[in-house]
Amino acid sequence: MRKYLFQLLILMSVTLVQAQKVHVNGMVLDAFNDMPLPGATVQSLNGDTSTVTDFDGQFRMYALPGQSLVVRYLGFKEQAFMVPNDESLITIILEEDITQLLGVEVTGALGIKRHAKELGSSSQLVKSSDLNQARVVNPIFGLASKVAGLRINQYDSKVDPAAQIVLRGTRSLQRGKGIDGRSNNEPIYVVDGVPIPSIGRLNPNDIESITVLKGANAAALYGSEGVNGAIMITTKKGKTGKGVISFSNTTTFSNVYSLPEAQTTYGQGFNGVYSPTTFESWGPAFDGSLKPFGNLLPNGDQPMITYAAPSSDNRINLFETGVNVQNDISFSGGDDISTYFLSAQHVKQTGVIPKDKNNRTNLRFNGTRNFGRLRTAYNINFIQNKKDITPDGPWISAYRYPANFDYGLIKDWESPNSPGNPNNYFIPNGGWYRNPYFLIDNIRDQSNQQVLNGKIELNYDLAPWAEVMYRAGFYSDTDETRNYTRKFEAEGTRNTLGSVDDGSLFYRRFNSDLVLNVKKEIGDVKTRVLLGHNLRTDYRKSQNISASNLLYPDIINPESRAGELGGGTSITEQRSFGVYSEWVTGYKDFAFLTLTGRNDWISTLSKAHRSYFYPGVSASFILSEAIPSLRKSGKLSFAKIYGSWNRTGNVTLAPYQLNNAYSQSNGFPFGNTIGFLPNLVNPNPDIEPEFVTSYETGVQLGLFNQRLQLEATYVYSDSDGQISNANVSRATGYNAMLVNSGRMTNNIIELSVSSDIIKSRDLKWNLGINYSYTKNVVKELYGDAPFRQNFRQSYAFVGEQFPSLWVSDYQRDPNGNVVVDAQTGDPIIAVDNTLLGPMVPPHMIGINSMVTYRNFSLGLQFDGRMGAWFYSETIPPMFEFGTHPLTAEYNREAFVWPGSVIETAPGEYVHNSNLTTSGGGKEFWAKQGSVQRNTAAKADFFKLREVNLSYRLPESLLGSKKVFQSVSLGVVASNLFVITHSSNNIGDPEYLYNSTDGYYSFRQIPPMRNLGLTINAQF
Repeated sequence: MRKYLFQLLILMSVTLVQAQKVHVNGMVLDAFNDMPLPGATVQSLNGDTSTVTDFDGQFRMYALPGQSLVVRYLGFKEQAFMVPNDESLITIILEEDITQLLGVEVTGALGIKRHAKELGSSSQLVKSSDLNQARVVNPIFGLASKVAGLRINQYDSKVDPAAQIVLRGTRSLQRGKGIDGRSNNEPIYVVDGVPIPSIGRLNPNDIESITVLKGANAAALYGSEGVNGAIMITTKKGKTGKGVISFSNTTTFSNVYSLPEAQTTYGQGFNGVYSPTTFESWGPAFDGSLKPFGNLLPNGDQPMITYAAPSSDNRINLFETGVNVQNDISFSGGDDISTYFLSAQHVKQTGVIPKDKNNRTNLRFNGTRNFGRLRTAYNINFIQNKKDITPDGPWISAYRYPANFDYGLIKDWESPNSPGNPNNYFIPNGGWYRNPYFLIDNIRDQSNQQVLNGKIELNYDLAPWAEVMYRAGFYSDTDETRNYTRKFEAEGTRNTLGSVDDGSLFYRRFNSDLVLNVKKEIGDVKTRVLLGHNLRTDYRKSQNISASNLLYPDIINPESRAGELGGGTSITEQRSFGVYSEWVTGYKDFAFLTLTGRNDWISTLSKAHRSYFYPGVSASFILSEAIPSLRKSGKLSFAKIYGSWNRTGNVTLAPYQLNNAYSQSNGFPFGNTIGFLPNLVNPNPDIEPEFVTSYETGVQLGLFNQRLQLEATYVYSDSDGQISNANVSRATGYNAMLVNSGRMTNNIIELSVSSDIIKSRDLKWNLGINYSYTKNVVKELYGDAPFRQNFRQSYAFVGEQFPSLWVSDYQRDPNGNVVVDAQTGDPIIAVDNTLLGPMVPPHMIGINSMVTYRNFSLGLQFDGRMGAWFYSETIPPMFEFGTHPLTAEYNREAFVWPGSVIETAPGEYVHNSNLTTSGGGKEFWAKQGSVQRNTAAKADFFKLREVNLSYRLPESLLGSKKVFQSVSLGVVASNLFVITHSSNNIGDPEYLYNSTDGYYSFRQIPPMRNLGLTINAQF
């Protein structure tokens, strides 16, 4: 027995010795110049042991003898080695990975993968992790401030808000949209090689990466659609190996912030006298007493309120906390023959406005399968989005109400004894001024949208050097809408006529490409020739039925009405056909030349002009490969210079715009006679495409073994012969005519820097900064006109940036002081308007920071924009109704206008020290509110746009059964803080109205910030 026990002890001791870890001492060197590589990662294959090399490229770690370790370093091929039995020094030599050094693969035009080294223009890749840092519902907002030269604005804070996206500045003077709904200055969206009208409904978690091809020269093969650049989206695909199941949930909460500043000194009334039945704030100063509120109720009660401003902004009570819940699940896998990716998403949103809601369901299937020489790829995506919102209320009235307004008293508007009931409310019908809760419940916009799109792609290898590809893409959008106002029966102006408008919009698009791709290599020269053709058809049908006098409050049906039905039907079609080619030649993998050409035929132009051709040329030169000595120092890892020239045709005409369409007019020329009237815009059959000529040059550098990466780009574009409306004499029978006139240029500078500031075993910190400057100048307008109106206060001025803010202002002396009337003391309104400056920020900066410490990571995204102005329609009513802070600054008495002067003789001024204004009440301040300079502010801002703090659970907590491959928990937030210019007490300048830059509408609700939790698990 003792013998066997002794042998067992010996066996155990041998096993322990064999299993005992040893120190691994090593050094990692660059094979090119024998220089040490600091920051290289040394890791076991199962990931349980790792370290990084120090400044001298050396490392020391514990490992088991015979265990396999792998060494990785950015820009180099990874290398594995076996742990020796002793602790002798091991030298690992890493060879450069030329593919990495010369740039990663990007998705180029037509969805074809190509190395960034070939591109003669700037592009930027945004990975899924960066896009989804704040777990946005709309992928467009995930791109904000992450790409130099890309500007994204949000329209409002309602559920499912729209977005404006512009790449490298405005090119078209004409406001408008194409048959697919994209604006004239919007880039093309391409998903897996197929152009689609919009990506706002896509599931961001389905996206693998987005490549932003900037400018017309980067997307020349897409024709007119690519004149504003291209957003190339690659969705996720299955991979060979074990199937993977991924699940994630994100729940965020939204609250409004940055409401326009309001005075809290005076309450409701007129001329300093309290009135319980007005909403205007021209009453006496708050004194804390109890006062009657509104009319006497039918039951004899008189509502009372405390006549004092609350400690917090009462207007916040009108809004709720919005809740956004995203649930995602996906299944993926594959083998050597086929792959699959299946995903589902459900998004449920409730808005900051009560009862506003939006629900979205996304289903996607992506697949591939190989049949010998034939490779196939196919996908289908279904989206259903249901939305129910109030269109304009309730914010329209809220910023006009006094600070002590009690929203709780008017919430129950349906009760006959409520102060909020329309029969009792102190404002009669009043349109927008009605009880905001009445607007919420009775004026609704509803939609049920279903989108189905997909593709089939066939690639056949004709030979090792030639392949043919056919891709067909289909996009269908059906949107059923209902907009209604519920009937409310009351006396006089308190009566609300019910109305309903039921509509449907059907849009269908078919896109196909047939491409021959030939590759040949002769010695050091590699050539690729691409020949292809494109066919696109668009079909849109909209129809509606409306009734403007419903019979019953609870029956929203056009059949239940008094009077005739309204409505109509519109059918629109558009077709285009194009042929294109691309020739790429590379010499020794460091010099590349690309020539492109395309000819289009488009149905919206007349037969004489519908065919047009446009060429392009680009080149890139990899200095670090052409001159190997540049990299021997170890400081310069990569250097590339590039340039391009491109002339791209663009057609912004809507279908049938060159047809002189007539519309029916009852009662013309008299009585019940039915007549037809022509369009008031004279169609011009000689309209030609406008052309955008672009030049670009830039440099890319990788320093210190790619620890520091820089890119600098200069772009010049010239948009000439723009298609626009020109005013003509009404004596011609028209008030405008289509012309090719107008020219606009863009001078653009883009800078991008990315650096791994800290790269150690446990701590890593990457910091990236992108900056762009865009000078967008109007050069010519029709008939040598000096300016033209774009939208309200937005103008195009020759020689100035577009669009420019042109507003009424006070008369001023050479020093900018306001000139007052020598008799009344009131400021004098200038005869001519004042040009303040651009309404689009010329300076934009984005800062992204990612810090990882062991299992923790913190991502921050900052966004800054400077140099623009914006105009707010919310401010004039605040002056008129007494809620603006200036209306209370001088105790509502006459005062000396600050810094004012009096003109004693032409061009001679004296300081005004004692001449007071004619008054300080409503009449005086309403007049100041009409001076548009008082309602404009600098649009500069700097905000913390996104925050993501996450923790990845260690493997020890996931259990021995390995049910979970990984689990992470996180906190996400957006718009945590925003810093604005001192002149801005209006709101967030990022928000837009009606596709107009720098314009803040009275309809818009305040901006919102989001904060929530997220969990991600992979099985």
